[in-house]
Amino acid sequence: MGPFVETWKGIAPAVQRSERWCRYMARRGHDPLPVFKVGGIVRLYIADLDAWLMRQRGEARNDNSSVALASATGSLRPAA
Repeated sequence: MGPFVETWKGIAPAVQRSERWCRYMARRGHDPLPVFKVGGIVRLYIADLDAWLMRQRGEARNDNSSVALASATGSLRPAA
């Protein structure tokens, strides 16, 4: 695989998700999937994808730890 992936059909297998999911994640407001267009063709750099995935995994760990902390303390609210 080269330094980037083109088209939604190529991006979806690289992310191991559906094309629809990829389009949704590219449009979201907070930390979208790092795609860009070149002459109307969507591209995703593999290095940008790796960095984005690391950020997503870090956020998931933070979310899980706050929920675990809230359940351990008996609070119904997640820890801030």
